[in-house]
Amino acid sequence: MRDEELKALIHEAFTANYRVYGARKIWRELNRQGHTVARCTVERLMRELSIAGAVRGTT
Repeated sequence: MRDEELKALIHEAFTANYRVYGARKIWRELNRQGHTVARCTVERLMRELSIAGAVRGTT
């Protein structure tokens, strides 16, 4: 049950930030909003939702 509400919060934070936030930034955002959640939980739920942050690097 908690996973379902966290999935909604994660998806909301992801889309509100132009779909570029990864697990670490979403985890920090949720904790700032007052939702205590572990980073590994955010990572697991993001995998279940099939979302990933933007990958930046050299070409």
